[in-house]
Amino acid sequence: MLRMTNTPRSCPPRYRKLKLKTLSVTLGARAEQNPFSAELAAMAHALNMVVGVKDYRITLVTSNKAAALTIRNPRQQSGQEFVSQLYKLMRKLRRNGNHINVRWISTSEDNKLRGLAKEQARAATQEDAVPQKQVPRMKSTTLNIARSQAVPSNDLPANIGKHAKRVDAALPGKHTRQLYDRLSWKEASVLAQLRTGMARLNGYLYRINVADTDQCACGQARETMEHFLFRCQKWTAHRTELLQCTNTHRGNISFFLGGKSPSDDQKWTPNLEAVRASIRFAIATGRLEAT
Repeated sequence: MLRMTNTPRSCPPRYRKLKLKTLSVTLGARAEQNPFSAELAAMAHALNMVVGVKDYRITLVTSNKAAALTIRNPRQQSGQEFVSQLYKLMRKLRRNGNHINVRWISTSEDNKLRGLAKEQARAATQEDAVPQKQVPRMKSTTLNIARSQAVPSNDLPANIGKHAKRVDAALPGKHTRQLYDRLSWKEASVLAQLRTGMARLNGYLYRINVADTDQCACGQARETMEHFLFRCQKWTAHRTELLQCTNTHRGNISFFLGGKSPSDDQKWTPNLEAVRASIRFAIATGRLEAT
């Protein structure tokens, strides 16, 4: 648990001797609060203790530079509720003729009050302590802890991009830019259709309820990307250049669309000539153009 300790000087009538008081309050779990919010809460608590005094010079001493700067120039930092509370208390105190000063001291500076506050904080910290009242959690702290605990994954969800993962086992990276950077808009559009499977082919159009059937116009099979690129007899005459790119990878959709197949090693690079041949083939057929 995160606990706060403050050592304000109480302000008794002038004929009494000054007394040094310490206090500690459980603010919240470390997953919800941080030293910055604890310092703001402690300062607000200290001012609240002396809110009834008149004609005093009150100095708030803090070793948290962020807290001191926030009071001086509040913007949109965390802990706005504590900042608002501080400003309300300061206005009340100033109406009673008090002068309030906020002083930042370096952690390396030898200061009796700071040392006492540290000792009280260590002594007061206990496991399983319960906050005395509910206070707003610090959004930045909660988000940072959640991000640090999240396990990064380099894998796409199983139900996302089945065709794209079949075409390219590698995640988008330098090779993707290499494929698209030197293409015209039309060529890039065609390649994107081929690689994602979201193309103007009946296999996809039927799946999204745009076409009445998923069958190819040749009548031989479903119009899938593989059927369109390698098997449809309607486009045999356009496929000559495509087949001349390789003798060993014919029918390998990853090879022709610049993707990495599971059998490729770490030194794999896309065959740009095969990719360009696939793009030229698709453009020549006119099958992927809007109608």
